[in-house]
Amino acid sequence: MMKLYINFLAIGSFAFGGGYAVIPLIKKYIVDNTHWLTIKELNDLISLSQITPGPIAINSATFIGVKVAGIPGGIIATIAEVTTSCILMLILGKLIFSGRKIKAIDYILNGLKPAICGLIFVTTLDLFTSSIFKNSKFDDINNLTSIIALSNLKIVGVIGFCVGIFLLRKKDFGVIKIIAVTAVIGLLAGLILR
Repeated sequence: MMKLYINFLAIGSFAFGGGYAVIPLIKKYIVDNTHWLTIKELNDLISLSQITPGPIAINSATFIGVKVAGIPGGIIATIAEVTTSCILMLILGKLIFSGRKIKAIDYILNGLKPAICGLIFVTTLDLFTSSIFKNSKFDDINNLTSIIALSNLKIVGVIGFCVGIFLLRKKDFGVIKIIAVTAVIGLLAGLILR
């Protein structure tokens, strides 16, 4: 339980930029370091965290905590995830609403924004490649041609991606409907191809 708390305290302490920026940290601490999840389970977790109410980071902490140590683990991981942000919000709230303009906070935020964009970009790239390609390890440039080969494509992933992009471009088609349609595509493909 202590290891669970420490890992999620670390994740929550550096989770600037919201839910998508926390995904690389979860990958590092939970997939790479502790091996509590595989990359496939992380992708599934992100999908689940998106369709359940609440922030991705907190939902992820709860799901992983429950997987690792049951309901007490879910509670511990969730508390650890929000500990630092609660403390920071209390301090920053006091400073920001004191009526003074604090330039240092603006400078810090201006430095964090590009880094957060980078984190979100890397996360998006990781999620995209692991959803579309069977083998998505891009570490070896010589392996690149075998990775992007047609035989390495996950057909259901490609179809879901294309349908999602197509529907996203339609003005009257909301995100919830896109999630529902692509979930049905995945379900049908799983039933047909099994």
